[in-house]
Amino acid sequence: MSDMNEVLEYLFFTREMADEFVAKLTHRGLEYVEEIEPVQEAIVLKIAEGVDDDLWDELDDYYDELSAKDQALVEEATEDEAAHSAAGVYLQLEGGKQTLAQVDPDMMSRILSVLSMDEFNQFVDVIVRSVENPDDSAICKVN
Repeated sequence: MSDMNEVLEYLFFTREMADEFVAKLTHRGLEYVEEIEPVQEAIVLKIAEGVDDDLWDELDDYYDELSAKDQALVEEATEDEAAHSAAGVYLQLEGGKQTLAQVDPDMMSRILSVLSMDEFNQFVDVIVRSVENPDDSAICKVN
């Protein structure tokens, strides 16, 4: 890959979903670099940013689809391996990066007993955005 200074990164936690995304990249004639993220041992696929908008949208939509399947496979494996002794929350970060935060499974169960998964994901997304883009302005403003 000629210029890897500006890249789009796609993160997968299972080989199966990473390979499906690689097949899409190969089919579209895109070069990529594969790395293993050392902390979570996730598969990171990097492509140069010079992709046209339509193709980028296509890749982004396909990544979202595979990412949901990837999460389901990880959750399945976690349940099988740990018999409900671990839980994780996927965090979608700026620039397409994604990470998994390990959470106490009992706490997660209590949270999901009062919030739907969509509500919980919206709540987490607000926190992630606030951490990535701090805003020191007051919550309540007097006119």
